[in-house]
Amino acid sequence: MSELMQGRRIGSDFRWRLLTTVSAAVLAAGVCGAEEAHANGDVDRPTVWLELGAQLEGGGAAQEPVSPPFVINNLDRAYNVVSPLDAQRPPRFAFGGEGSISIAPKNSDWVFTAAVRYGRSNGNKRLHQQTSTKIKQHVGVPGTNKYRTFYHTITHFNDMQTTYHEAHTVLDFKAGKDVGLGMLGGHSTSNFGFGIRYAQFSSKSTAVFRSLPDQYYPSNAFNVNLLHHHSYYARADIKRSFRGLGPSISWTGSTPIIGNPDTTEISLDWAANAAALFGRQKVTGAHQTTGIFYTGSYNAKVKSGYHHPVPVNRSHSAIVPNVGGLAGISFRRSNAKVSFGYRANFFFGAMDAGVDARHTENVNFHGPFATISIGLP
Repeated sequence: MSELMQGRRIGSDFRWRLLTTVSAAVLAAGVCGAEEAHANGDVDRPTVWLELGAQLEGGGAAQEPVSPPFVINNLDRAYNVVSPLDAQRPPRFAFGGEGSISIAPKNSDWVFTAAVRYGRSNGNKRLHQQTSTKIKQHVGVPGTNKYRTFYHTITHFNDMQTTYHEAHTVLDFKAGKDVGLGMLGGHSTSNFGFGIRYAQFSSKSTAVFRSLPDQYYPSNAFNVNLLHHHSYYARADIKRSFRGLGPSISWTGSTPIIGNPDTTEISLDWAANAAALFGRQKVTGAHQTTGIFYTGSYNAKVKSGYHHPVPVNRSHSAIVPNVGGLAGISFRRSNAKVSFGYRANFFFGAMDAGVDARHTENVNFHGPFATISIGLP
């Protein structure tokens, strides 16, 4: 036990020393950038860039569906045209916003940036599937040899309701330097940066099942002991989260293709980034299943039943690799710029997507984005 605790302390100390080293490097770069600015004099360009934008994000995080036994055992029923397991998929898209501020000291190749991205998605689904069949039932008329015919409707159904809420936040603090690798002309830029990235992902899901899979009426009304049916109910409420912090590196570039920076300019933009996030995955909640067997008469007496509640509560440390990139085009006029493109970020094994046991899934965000930037002296 002491060796395990000592190993955990060593791992924790290593992560904090790594983050402290990166933070010190960013601050040192800022000091060097300021000194370089004084040494080189002023250049006529914006010192501060403010940027706002939005992104339509596809992907998100998959999660293991809740699978009550009565659902699994009746998947082949005629009323299950769509599997209740497939109906638990999270929304395909999320809408995100972003903002950043970049400071480029005069006469310096350094740029210091703070950026935030936030997105969320919400989903509600109702899936009701059923089959209805009419059967004949013959009832003898007392004192006669005649029978009366009655019709009963037998209904088999599965009803499911789900709600899903997801939110994600990514914060970046970095220092970047022009490394002089412009590819197509003197106005190209190529910036290599390093810093710290923080990411937080959270989701909350609820699933409710109701099922009547085997209602049965005998054709002879006097065989009331043969009437029977099962009634099932299940519910799951589960919260998942990940919070992580770690060092990051990035490479961004821009190459003018039309125009010039003094009037109007159109450029091709690209970027790549990577990070290692040290954090913790958590899953909390509970799920329960209830089944009741009715039989014996038209008033449906209870013959047997069960109720199985299961708590869910676990937490694990995790190191999450993160890579991403973008490609786009920007239109700049004077100190204003509008950009469009496609961006992707992949966080490998970021979320515990399991129900009763840990099962990690990637968190991916990718889609088109648009930003507007304003430069200030």
